[in-house]
Amino acid sequence: MAQASGGRGGDALRTDRLLLGDMLEAIGEVLSTTPSTRVEFDGDKLVRSHVLRNIQIIGEVAWRLSPAVKDAHAEVPWRAIAGMRHALVHDYFQVDWDAVWSVAQQHMSTLEAQVEAILVAIPPDPNVS
Repeated sequence: MAQASGGRGGDALRTDRLLLGDMLEAIGEVLSTTPSTRVEFDGDKLVRSHVLRNIQIIGEVAWRLSPAVKDAHAEVPWRAIAGMRHALVHDYFQVDWDAVWSVAQQHMSTLEAQVEAILVAIPPDPNVS
């Protein structure tokens, strides 16, 4: 199902499949760039910024996905994911780095597996070869 991209100028329609691909890419960025220790994470502003941005992307995708996909895959905490994005974007001056670290360390691998399974389950986009 095609989804509008939020009405911003120049944005194209993004299908659920494309959005989930975006989410999977952002998850990969979080997994590949998050250091193994909190000390390293706290000590690298660029890494923190990169991880934060990709968690925001993940939340944006969770918000934009069609209700049909979200309803069919209620095991994924879509509302919580989108809610974290909302907090990170709108409360940027008071980022909860404990929550960011926790999500990056404890939830990305599970979410990655869930998104991969959803991509297998949904039909291919029409008119895409």
